[in-house]
Amino acid sequence: MKKPVRLIGGLSLILIFLTAWGAGAKESYPHKTQIAKHPAPALEIVEAREMKFLIDPAKVGYTPEKGLTAIWERVKRFAKKENIALKEKDFNADGLTYSTKVYYDTPEGDLTRLGYVVRITTKYFTGKPVSAALTVKFIDRDTPERVFTSMPEEEDAAIEENVGPAPAYTLDTYLEKSVKVDVELSGIPVTLADFAELVPHLGTLGLDPGVRLTGVGAYSIRMKPGFAILPGMPFPAGISMEAWLPVESGERAFVYDFSFGYPTGDYYDMSRTHTAAENIIQKMYEKLDREIGLPGNAEWRGSKAAYLRKSGLNFPEYTGIKKLEMRSYKPPKKSKDGTISFNDDPS
Repeated sequence: MKKPVRLIGGLSLILIFLTAWGAGAKESYPHKTQIAKHPAPALEIVEAREMKFLIDPAKVGYTPEKGLTAIWERVKRFAKKENIALKEKDFNADGLTYSTKVYYDTPEGDLTRLGYVVRITTKYFTGKPVSAALTVKFIDRDTPERVFTSMPEEEDAAIEENVGPAPAYTLDTYLEKSVKVDVELSGIPVTLADFAELVPHLGTLGLDPGVRLTGVGAYSIRMKPGFAILPGMPFPAGISMEAWLPVESGERAFVYDFSFGYPTGDYYDMSRTHTAAENIIQKMYEKLDREIGLPGNAEWRGSKAAYLRKSGLNFPEYTGIKKLEMRSYKPPKKSKDGTISFNDDPS
């Protein structure tokens, strides 16, 4: 059953959505860039768009549950000030989801070099794994046309556009094509050939099928607190916030993100929707980056995976699915005055 929602800032915000920038602001509309590069009908196969912004744990707190709540409170204040229409879900103590996200490659990094991201996401409940899925993505920022024709064998592959920070407080856009398949918890792949049994395209890349893929990953805590109201959409765009922690040790988040996304029924006929979405994320980037943004946001382009691989932080090789006992927080509670409290001590 869907959770009831309430409007941030009052009913008038549904009717008021600023798409014009104030004095001195930069115009940076990635969808216009994409349309200029790819006239109709090329982008009609793009199925969704996602806006992304990375956040620094040093600025909002390292305890994930507290940090996620602090980010949402800050975003709500910002939205009210900027006349951005949001809807908030009612408080839900069970609204956090837990998973591991592990990125695999050959020891020499061949998959990354060829433009592929190979990830296994394992969902957990009460510290125990309950499901796993393999996602394979192809990305080529320099020649996005290659994305359209990539992974031809994978009939269920879908194309998504990602929009995030770029230099000089502009926005960057790139396309990715991805396919997702379920994985048996008892049969997590090890070699490239194992992975190719699930996504056959991986067996066509000219790499040694017997090579063992090594994984580096993060422990994810996700909160979905509400929605962004976008013009031209029959339903609001879901907001997601995520904290990443080292899988094997520690309880401190090393990066957070804020994102929201929406489906694209007809990319070329959604200018109002695209503009409004891009205005939200650029306003956040331009006006909140110094306050809560991750240093070097323009380098990471909103990608936690890029930060995981290139930040210089040391993450050990992932050694397999296990019961996660390092975090067992009691559910947060909400008092009569609206204050949300947490149990800080893992049991």
